[in-house]
This record gives sequence, structure tokens and C-alpha cells, in this order.
Amino acid sequence: MAESSLESFLKCSVCLDIVTEPVSLSCHHSFCKRCLTEHWARQPSRPCPVCRRRSSKEALDVNFALKELSISFRQKLQSEPPSAQTQRQWSVCPSHPQVPPLFCLDDRRPLCPLCEFSLHPQHTVVSGEEAQRRLKELISSQLQALTEEKHQCEELQQSYEEIQLYAEKQAGDCERHIRAGFSRLHQFLQEEEQRALSALREEQLRQKKNISPELEKLREKLSSVDKIIQELQQQLETHTYRPRQESTPSRPRPKAGLLLDQAKVLGNLGFRVWKRMKRLVKHQPVVLDPNTASPVLSLSDDLSSVRRTEARNKELPEVPERFNNSPTVLGSVGYSSGTHQWDVVVGDLPHWGLGVAKESIERKEESRASLEKGLLRFCYYKGIYHDGSKPVEVKKSPEKIRVKLDFNKGTLSFSDHMTPLCSLTVPKGTSTDKLFPHFYVGPAGGAKTKELKICEVQSEGSWSMDHPLTF
Repeated sequence: MAESSLESFLKCSVCLDIVTEPVSLSCHHSFCKRCLTEHWARQPSRPCPVCRRRSSKEALDVNFALKELSISFRQKLQSEPPSAQTQRQWSVCPSHPQVPPLFCLDDRRPLCPLCEFSLHPQHTVVSGEEAQRRLKELISSQLQALTEEKHQCEELQQSYEEIQLYAEKQAGDCERHIRAGFSRLHQFLQEEEQRALSALREEQLRQKKNISPELEKLREKLSSVDKIIQELQQQLETHTYRPRQESTPSRPRPKAGLLLDQAKVLGNLGFRVWKRMKRLVKHQPVVLDPNTASPVLSLSDDLSSVRRTEARNKELPEVPERFNNSPTVLGSVGYSSGTHQWDVVVGDLPHWGLGVAKESIERKEESRASLEKGLLRFCYYKGIYHDGSKPVEVKKSPEKIRVKLDFNKGTLSFSDHMTPLCSLTVPKGTSTDKLFPHFYVGPAGGAKTKELKICEVQSEGSWSMDHPLTF
């Protein structure tokens, strides 16, 4: 009984545990300093949690004697078996230890029904068993929520790890493609260097062929003049004078065209090399974004063509920008103003769709072509052309289609060379939601054409060094 009284004396009436950093009020009730501070934060009048007497204390000084006693008692409790600790947990009143305690839900602590019940007239008081049931349900609910949160975090962590592994694979693929592309450029430039050096050697040979005959003539003339000079010197020495017939000497001058033609060798050298380089590189008006590509699609290394595969690529990580249930891929650049066009080779593919899509388009479920869904496209399926809402009459099946997005006119048009096929109205309000080139690829079946291929728009002035280069 003495031990029970000591425990009751050392128990904080707020947290129902042995006091830590105990503070004592003028009413001789003691509490954990933290518990009392939090209680007073909810009760500005600063009442005692037990007797409701208002406290006039401004500073809460730790009761060190009580602190030492609580530390000693805690150490003793830790040496007891768990069953004894559980039995002691709900003992709150030393005067009525045998009376089952009640529990105040407002103060979140047990109370003696004989001594303290009248002090909680406006509070919700339940039996100890009901309090245990509610607390158990609350803890179970919190435990379930935390377990679910932990499970979700683990799943997200696994997704991030898979994304990181795939990103490393992407980096490796990009590096190989970059090295292969620049290797071709290096080889091309080396060949062009040898071509320029060969042109220099040919010019040197031409220059030597032009100057060699002139040098030979000069050598012969010099030999003749030396001979005459010797004869005249000999006449002077022997006093035998036989003057030669006088002639007016002419000053020899070099003829034109004996130097290297540097202008021919060096003139516009870089430009001439660049013109030949155009056959090696090309400009893509649209670069496909592999991060948006459905797992049933396969893109070319230069991201200019896309085809349907027989099986899903299970290595692709799940990311928000990827289309899951639609064999779709978007271009990497979106537009909100100006005029843009690109050509797509469709060949004899039996199922395809071309157009534009808003960035906000639904990517996890297949979307129908409509202004509301943010998708505009021209399609071909089972021998029928349509614009997403109605069939479109096409007299001759095109093999290459030009897609033209004109924000100034507010149109998305499709044509076969100069023959219009279909024209759609661009929805308003796209300045804040860019439109991206959209490509839908169905199974090729027995068709000769297996992929949709984006090609350079062949028009005057379509090439510019400001455009990106693809290998």
C-alpha cells in the first residue's frame, strides 16, 4: 500500500506517468513541467488540472527533491515484471485503490469516481474499460494509418530506385549515340581535311608546272650572258677588240599566275565543308519524347520514328508523363503561338493517328479526340479516315501527310502535298496550356510500312544553322 501511495504521489495527473521535470503549485499538486505548460496553453486562466484552483505562479521552478525521488522510483519500476506495471497503470487514488477508476476524455487522464468525479461536470467521463477500448481503437487506427503510409513510402522508394536505374540506362544509351554521331562527324571532317590538303597539293603542282619552264628559260639566258661576258673580258685583256652588235637590254620580269591560288584553296572552306555536311546531318521539325511513349511503342535512336511492338516493355518505369493505356507518344516541344509544320510518312500503315494534344491530357486512360479532352487529331482505322468525331472523305490514300498548326488562323490542318485532307479548329485558351505534336500507332499487321516517320519539311529556307542537328 505504501508503494501504491508513493506511485500516486509521483504520478502526473495529466500524462498519467511518473513525473519528469516536476513542478509544484501552491495547492501542493505536482505535474510534469511540459504537461502543465501544455495544459495552461489550452486554459488561459492557468487552473490546476486537479483541483481547478488558479495559480498565481509566473515561473515554474523544478522541484529537485521530487525529481530525484521520481528518478529513483522509475529505476525501481523498470526492474518489475510487465504484469505488475500494467496492474499499477490504472491505480489513481491511494484512498480508494480498489474502486475501478473512470477516465476523463477531455483531460485525457483517469480519475477516482469518489474523489474527483464532481470536479469534471462539463467533461466527457467514461469507464476505464471504455477508455481502454477507445484508446485501443485510436492507437490501432493510428497504427494502421502509419503502416499504410510506410507501405506507400516503400512503394514510392522502390519506384524512385527503378526510375534511377532506368535513368542510368538512358544516360548510357545517350552517351553511345552521342559518341557514334560525333565519330561519324570526326571521320567526315578528317576526310574533308584530307580533301582540302589534296586540293592544296594539286595547286602546288600547278604552280610548279607554271614556274618550272620560266626558270629553265632564265637559266639558259644566264648561261648565254655569262659566256658573252667572259669573251668581252678576254678581249680587254688581250687588247683585241671585237665589239658585239649593241642591243638594248630588257629588264626581266616574272609573268602573272606563278603564285599559289590561295583564294581557291581557302576561300569559303568552312562553308563548302558545311554544304557537304548537310548530306550527313538533318533537321527534325519534331523530336519525339521517349518519356511520354507508351510501353507498347518503340522509338528509333534519333527519336524521329515510332512503331508498335508486340509486347509491353516492362523495363519502363511508371512516371506521370507516360501514356499507359494508349499507344501514344508526344513531341518533346510544345507550342502556344506562331505557325509550325511537320511531315509524317504513314505509308500503308492500317491504323494511325496524327494531331496535337494539350499538356494536361489524360495519360493513364485512353482519351477520345475532342476539344474538351484536349486532343485534336486526324486518324485512319479500318479503311476509314476521321477527325475524331466524324468520317472524312479522302479520294486518294496519302503516304506522307503534312501537319500544320497555325495559331494565327486558329487551325490544325492536314494535307497530302498541296491537297487538303482535313482542317480542325484549335481551341482557345492554349496560351497557358501548350499543344504538343501527338502520334498514335496501331499494329502494322502485314503492311510494308512498320512505323510512323517524321521527316524534314522540304521547303525553301527550311535549313538553318540555328536548328538543332541530329545524327
